[in-house]
Amino acid sequence: MKIFFLLFIFLPSLVLGSNFNEIKKVLKQDGFGIIIPEEFHSLNSPKAKNPISVSDISIIGDKSIMFEVNNGECGEGPKSSDCDTDRERSEIYYSHEKWKEEKWYKFYILLPKDYNSIAPSKMSLIQWKRHNPSKVLVMFQHTHAGLTFNRNGTSFEDSHIVLKSNDDLLGQWTEIIFNTNWHPDENKGFMRVWIDGILKVDFKGISNTSEGEELNLRYGLYASSISRYKKVFNTEIVPQRVIYFDGVSAESKCEKLLDKTECNKLFSQTIEKYELFMYDKNDKKFHNHSIVKLPINFLK
Repeated sequence: MKIFFLLFIFLPSLVLGSNFNEIKKVLKQDGFGIIIPEEFHSLNSPKAKNPISVSDISIIGDKSIMFEVNNGECGEGPKSSDCDTDRERSEIYYSHEKWKEEKWYKFYILLPKDYNSIAPSKMSLIQWKRHNPSKVLVMFQHTHAGLTFNRNGTSFEDSHIVLKSNDDLLGQWTEIIFNTNWHPDENKGFMRVWIDGILKVDFKGISNTSEGEELNLRYGLYASSISRYKKVFNTEIVPQRVIYFDGVSAESKCEKLLDKTECNKLFSQTIEKYELFMYDKNDKKFHNHSIVKLPINFLK
């Protein structure tokens, strides 16, 4: 009887992934603002064990969203296939947004202390893509260096700015504030990122492509170039990955997302130098020489 009772207590942790309505309800409780969660990504694997679920581990309210990807959990669609393109994912897809409009985005993310990095494979945690044609604009990625901000090479000159090292990242919640207007004009566009209230990116210039009228957000776990991990570590098995998201929201103004005092703290900060991570697809581990300090005007 005791064995049965213990199994009953822990049974909820064995439940498979939640449906989208359950996920959207939790996101709505935190107040998702002007961006609307639309659906699970169509390339999430239908065979995944527990791709997206509601979790009691939280920092805002009493629930968060857990994403999980296991080895071989790739999806296929009528026009594209992650299985054929060296990718795996578990993502939520948001409704389309317009360009040339200022946005303030907020995320809380938690990578467990025992998170299984698959670097040097690419691991996107948050990304925005424009449409018609489809191109990635920005990614928040996990790398050997930790959490990095990637102005993606499909739209800009590729760069990886270090936001938070793994020593500080793993095992604790991280607040991400991202402010941009997705503007293609070099005199009007900008991107700013604060991590745990500290300014890490302050860029002025082209922040979208000239064809980028519509774009959208997706987040969770999106792995690409998986074969790089397999090659470097001489294995055919990619380890399980897990991440938690909480308090995801967006507004048109800082004061709608945060209180005035917090906004004033953000606006008062400046940056003197960036830490640029020199990504190498053949690196088995992090190397100190992979970090280069550069002036704030290096971004293009």
